[in-house]
Amino acid sequence: MSLSLKWTMKRITTKFEFKIARSAESYYDVVILELSDGYFTAYGEAAPSKRYEKGPDAILALLKSKEQQILALSLEDHENRQTDLERLFPESYSLQSAVDIAFWDLYGQRSGQALWQIFGAQKNMVASSYTIGISDLEIIPEKLKEAAPYALLKIKLGTDYDHEIMRAIRSQTDKVLRVDVNEGWKTLDDAKRGAEWLAGENVEFLEQPMPAQQLDDIAKLREFSQLPLVADENSVRPEDIPGLVGAYDGINIKLMKCGGLTNARKMVELAHKHQFDIMLGCMVETSIGISAMSQLGSFARWLDLDGNVLLAHDPFVGVGNEAGKIILSDMPGLGVEPRL
Repeated sequence: MSLSLKWTMKRITTKFEFKIARSAESYYDVVILELSDGYFTAYGEAAPSKRYEKGPDAILALLKSKEQQILALSLEDHENRQTDLERLFPESYSLQSAVDIAFWDLYGQRSGQALWQIFGAQKNMVASSYTIGISDLEIIPEKLKEAAPYALLKIKLGTDYDHEIMRAIRSQTDKVLRVDVNEGWKTLDDAKRGAEWLAGENVEFLEQPMPAQQLDDIAKLREFSQLPLVADENSVRPEDIPGLVGAYDGINIKLMKCGGLTNARKMVELAHKHQFDIMLGCMVETSIGISAMSQLGSFARWLDLDGNVLLAHDPFVGVGNEAGKIILSDMPGLGVEPRL
């Protein structure tokens, strides 16, 4: 089987500025892969995060220098392919992910099955949340109007005006909220005060309240907090999971930091082994990345797969999202195609 590979960088723009505790962006540059065997065309996406790696220009350079090694990877032997990807691209988790997704998509298309079927998942899954990034208070009503169809909201905090943000939101809605601090609370005392305050605000859980390197403090916070704690920046790769026992109640798995579907499946297995609840999350991504992670959706207690619906224009069509309900297709592979 002779394969060919093409790639392009695409700029995707968000409907609103997407701001978290450590950054604010109105657009993201992602790298799209097309892997073809001459009959089927498969897709992959690298949406790099500054928190974990260099940007898209570095990915393009890696693709140019390692194209032949990528084309020599195994389509059938997923475990060895992942080992090879980590050897080829140790500095880029999102590129590992893009290649792994594309190979899985081609594998599914050639087998005639949707990936969720190959993975033993189900079509039905819990609803996804919709993210409200940090914003000026006067913009919050507009963001909540955009999020009106969604029953679950994920609120980004980690500022010096967290209380004002929550008051502005609670003045508009009584929906269940999930709070993501993105390492924004720097001391244990601040985190305890935040967790105690949010416990009375109809919040479901608290995600990554403190910097990842302060794991001992996070464990102390877990003993204190009435809210479950979910790891994000602490939960990057499969090998991270055993060390989170006692500090967290759940983990967030993201393709762009774990290295793709092969590693995401390993993280699901490890989470079950260590009795962690599972959230499947995303960066700001097109429907390629979101469709890929959605193939594992039924294995999760919580979903935060809204990266594509935050976009002003998604250049691809894949899984549906109807007010947070993720709709998988029976199309082979990812079920993704370019938007016409």
